[in-house]
Amino acid sequence: MVKLIENKSELDFLPADPYAARITAFAETYGTEHSFAMFWVQTTDEKAVASVSRVDGNMTVCCLDGTDYEELSAFINAVGFSSLTCDAEVMKKLGFEAAKTSFTVEYKGGAVFDSNDIIRDCDKKKIYDLLCLCGFELGDYGAFLADICARLNKGTATLSAILNGDEPGACAFALFEGTKSVLLGAVATNPSARGMGFASKLVGSLAEEKSDKKVFLFCREDSLAEFYKKIGFKKVGCWAIAENN
Repeated sequence: MVKLIENKSELDFLPADPYAARITAFAETYGTEHSFAMFWVQTTDEKAVASVSRVDGNMTVCCLDGTDYEELSAFINAVGFSSLTCDAEVMKKLGFEAAKTSFTVEYKGGAVFDSNDIIRDCDKKKIYDLLCLCGFELGDYGAFLADICARLNKGTATLSAILNGDEPGACAFALFEGTKSVLLGAVATNPSARGMGFASKLVGSLAEEKSDKKVFLFCREDSLAEFYKKIGFKKVGCWAIAENN
């Protein structure tokens, strides 16, 4: 059975993984009272085995042992989505075709960086422009600003940046700070600042800062796994995203 939750505490069963980080961070940020942010739990034999969130049409799925994939797939098709993010193996079991996929990496420790030049408050429009310059598909600035500020204000996200002159040379986020795990992302370096070690410093310092929980990151490309390995990350799986335009 899949049912809409009424209280975010109903998500306490979720594990320390990147999909649970997204779901629980969204629940903490927006609560369960809004139609644009909805959360469901699947139970089998009265045991919670999976969770689904949908925020502005963007869906995240987290599955445990015992998930009824046939029921869950039918449910997802019924409620609909614009994008769906989950583990690559889960995507296959649900019967959806991935539009994008790459490695999931987990921080295992050991990053040591001087954080003196890292700032936490930076012009959000400049950060948005930097991310767009580096190929991130963010949509409208207003929607980006509203969502990221909601999470920053709730403490379910953290921004880190390094200036290169008066402009951000690089940025990185703890995008989703969930109950038991954290998902880093939106790592970008201005082409004029590449080779200065900014991205390594930002990601490593964030990973260390959040290491009281499990820390994950989705590589945008397979080749980036080696870059993150040098900072203390290890490949632990693959993420996938399906799109329904």
